[in-house]
Order: sequence, then C-alpha cells, then structure tokens
Amino acid sequence: MENRKIIENVLACPVCKEQLLLTEDARSAYCAGARRHLFDFASAGYLNLYASRASGGDGGECVGARTAFLSKGYYEKISDAVNALLDKYTAQDAKVLDAGCGEGYYTNRMAKGCSRTVFGFDLAKPAINTAAKSAKRNGDGNAFFGVASAYSLPVISGSMNAVTTIFAPCAEEEYARVLAEDGILLLVGAAEEHLIDLKRAVYDDVYKNEGRRDLPGELFELLEERRLTYTIELPTNEDIQNLFAMTPYYYHTSVKDKEKLASLSSLCTKVDVELFIYKKK
Repeated sequence: MENRKIIENVLACPVCKEQLLLTEDARSAYCAGARRHLFDFASAGYLNLYASRASGGDGGECVGARTAFLSKGYYEKISDAVNALLDKYTAQDAKVLDAGCGEGYYTNRMAKGCSRTVFGFDLAKPAINTAAKSAKRNGDGNAFFGVASAYSLPVISGSMNAVTTIFAPCAEEEYARVLAEDGILLLVGAAEEHLIDLKRAVYDDVYKNEGRRDLPGELFELLEERRLTYTIELPTNEDIQNLFAMTPYYYHTSVKDKEKLASLSSLCTKVDVELFIYKKK
C-alpha cells in the first residue's frame, strides 16, 4: 500500500474544515470534527474531497490526449524548469501543492527522486485517477492526489511551503491561505508566441497570446520571472491532434478549421512559456 500517512497534519475536511486523519487500516480518512466525516480512498489511491456532488474539469477524452502527448516528453523542459525553481527556493523536504494538476505529469516529476512531498489537486476525477495510478505504478510514495477545487482546497492553513499552478487558474487568496509564512508561489503560463505555428496551421488570422492576466497582486511579492522558449517537432498526426485537444483553442474552433489539421503528417511549433516566482508577504 502506498504511503498514505503523508496526508496527516496537511489535509482538512472539505465539509467542516477540521483536520483529516487516517483510519487504522489506512483505507479511509476521517475528520476530527464532531460528525467525523468519512472519505474512502479510491482503488487508484486518491481521495475525492470535492464538497459538491457535481463533477467538473476535463473529461476523459481530453485527459487521454494530454497524457499521451506529455508522456512523449515534449514539455519536459517546462517540467525541468519548474523543478529547478523549486530546488532553488524551497528546502529539500518542502511540502508542495500543485493546484489544477490535471493528469499529474508535472506533479509526479516534482516528487520523483527527491524528498519533497507533493499534493496534486484537480476538479477532474478522470485526471486525478490517471495521476494517482501513475504515482502508484512508478512508486512515487511522496505524491498524493485528490479531487478538489483550487478555489477551496482541502488543506490546513499555513501547511504548504510552495504552491505551483501550471497552465491553471491562480486563486490568489486561497494560495496565500494554505502557504506558510514566506511560502513560494510558482506560476507557469503561455507567453505571446506559445504554439503559434500550431495556430497558423488552423486559423487564417493568428493573434499572439496576451500572457497571464491573473498574476497575484497585494498578497505576494514577485521574486523572479523567467521565459522559456524552444521548438518541438511532432512527427505524427496523432501527436498534432493530441496537442490541439489539450489546448483551450480546441473548444472554440469550428469543425471546418479543425479539419485543417487532419491533412498534416508532421508539425514544427514553438513552445513559449513564462515562469513567475512569488513570495507570500
């Protein structure tokens, strides 16, 4: 059984906000509150800590496309840059929360081969299921995954040393709440020419990205900003389709424009991202 004790002194009940504890058999977690709300671990090893019964986040098709694309290492340089910044700004045994972690590609690489403890949360149950299975398969015992919203994290206040949000929304007030004093916030977003060659293959009129518009304000101080730019070569139409399916453009593109990608057997496109490191004030 994977290491589930890492959740103690970290996770909070999504209903009453009391601390979550493990049952004796480690198959469930319960809160220290009077009503002792109970949450069972899924077979993959994650907890569903989303207070609402409604589902959310990406569906299985999108998760599958993203998993297939990322598994080929096209965004490995982004992951390496994130890990290098965590190494620079946090202690070796830091507790890190990856908000909007999706299928856990970046999260599991944060936890691999180091003493960090990493907690990944996302609203999409299919994504969290994939992430948890990957962690179990690779023996990443210091990675934990749960279904939860970035705007209402089931985490004890002040328990995290760092929060990362990679191509996901920035919930500034919630991140400030869960971070310890002088905790670190690391954001990654698309820079102005990210995937611009992919866009040129789809659209007649191509506009550059505006960059992140949800950067922190009063609660954080900017420490460092980096830009990472490189080119990827996609040798198959499957890779091209998987990349497009994991972008926001996929949901706002006409069938006619989507069909333009069907004739492409390969594609070379620029990856252009910005990384921001903030410290909690």
